Amino acid sequence: MPSVKFKYKDEACVYPKLINAVNVLCIAKGKDCFCTSGYRSIDKQKTIAKEVLASNPGSWQREDGFVYSKKGECLAAAYGKSNHCYCIAMDISDSWFKELMNEELIKDGLIKPISYEPWHVQLLEHNGLSLSQKEAIRDSVLKGEKKDMTIKEFQAVTGLTVDGIVGPKTKEKAREMVQICQKILGNYFESAEETVRVTQKNPEIWLKKLKTEEYFPDFVMNIVERMKGERP
Repeated sequence: MPSVKFKYKDEACVYPKLINAVNVLCIAKGKDCFCTSGYRSIDKQKTIAKEVLASNPGSWQREDGFVYSKKGECLAAAYGKSNHCYCIAMDISDSWFKELMNEELIKDGLIKPISYEPWHVQLLEHNGLSLSQKEAIRDSVLKGEKKDMTIKEFQAVTGLTVDGIVGPKTKEKAREMVQICQKILGNYFESAEETVRVTQKNPEIWLKKLKTEEYFPDFVMNIVERMKGERP
């Protein structure tokens, strides 16, 4: 199946949703693509800055690491400031990918934010992220697979202000995500009978109670609706 391949294994630590979006694009086009730059550590960013300077006559570098061309175009970001350093950008070297315009990429949630870099791609939803949001995403990706997610990581990946505080907006977004997850998992039950049939090993016992116990159906649905996130 067509998919993205990484030139360097140490740069494959990229936000999973970005990789998935690029893979979806590859499948639609029936072509593989080659990622020449994904995640960059600060040391890797410094190495790239040196390479950019050497390969672009007339380019110059600021003390913070930014590299600019003779025309004033940014060729390399400051050390640690590139979106590559936050696991949210990929450089795709294939000619067919470079030819794609944002009008087409947006359909898959992708965008090329730098007009003079047709190889650089990010998720559309990551445009305008704050530094704290980027840091939370980076830390989450670099930690690798885990069973839990911090409040800050949840806020970052859902586009909220990253402050680690469970306020009204964070709670509302959590309820929204719970409902989506319940639907994906097939746990979005609409009736007490449906809930019992799906969740109980011996549903017949409880189905009888639904008919004989006056408030039992309401009791079941109160729990279901709370778990669906429909009740605060």
